[in-house]
Amino acid sequence: MYKVPGSGVAVGTGVGALAVTGADVTVWIVTGVVLLVAGALLLHATRKRRRAVRVKAE
Repeated sequence: MYKVPGSGVAVGTGVGALAVTGADVTVWIVTGVVLLVAGALLLHATRKRRRAVRVKAE
């Protein structure tokens, strides 16, 4: 494992490694939020459709 001089953090050890290497995590955060919103919308549409089918059946 490589240790950056003066940092005290070894590269390859999780979040500290991302900060040291300058990795861009923004893309992953945005992707996660988009997936959560899409899932919530899909869940809402499915529940709404099931409710409509149940009302028609009665």
